[in-house]
Amino acid sequence: RSYNDLFLKLPDLKQNTASIVKKAKASGQPVVVLQRSEVAAVLLDPDYYKVLEQALEDLEDLRDIELRKDEPTISMDQYLKKRFGKNPLK
Repeated sequence: RSYNDLFLKLPDLKQNTASIVKKAKASGQPVVVLQRSEVAAVLLDPDYYKVLEQALEDLEDLRDIELRKDEPTISMDQYLKKRFGKNPLK
């Protein structure tokens, strides 16, 4: 696949939607749709999109952990006693 195949103009997408979607899915590579030389959309294989979503969620979780690393903590036993009045796991 050439570099030019990764970019296409909106009229091309309108005319060849099914074949372009099929190619994008088969290649696993994103296809950038241009409108007036500006990026209007990006077509992604659904599996690749799911991987990107999961990676973003993981990064957000890591950021949250980093932001909270200096906060005071309690043990699980203490939490369960506070939450339920006793530890239901014992």
